[in-house]
Amino acid sequence: LQEEVYVAQPKGFEDPTYPDYVYKLKKALYGLKQAPRAWYEHLTKFLLDIGYVRGTVDKTLFILKKEDDVIMVQIYVDDIIFGGTSDKLVENFVKSMTKEFKM
Repeated sequence: LQEEVYVAQPKGFEDPTYPDYVYKLKKALYGLKQAPRAWYEHLTKFLLDIGYVRGTVDKTLFILKKEDDVIMVQIYVDDIIFGGTSDKLVENFVKSMTKEFKM
């Protein structure tokens, strides 16, 4: 998160000692207006770190070339579509995503 975000204690889960406390979030929480941006930034950093190149026209398109093969990853909000010319590249992408994002 780029800014500080605080949340109230959920009803039924209040700390009896400090019922009026609010909590500062350390990372994005599903449902926050900042969550999609945080997700996109995390995913972008991850893809760039493992060798993908961001599209020059479409900044949500990422491409990885290995010899004569290529894999393309397209991000749209919280959806990802991908495909490649090599089963190995596609399998490596799935394994990398599963490991990084606990899928």
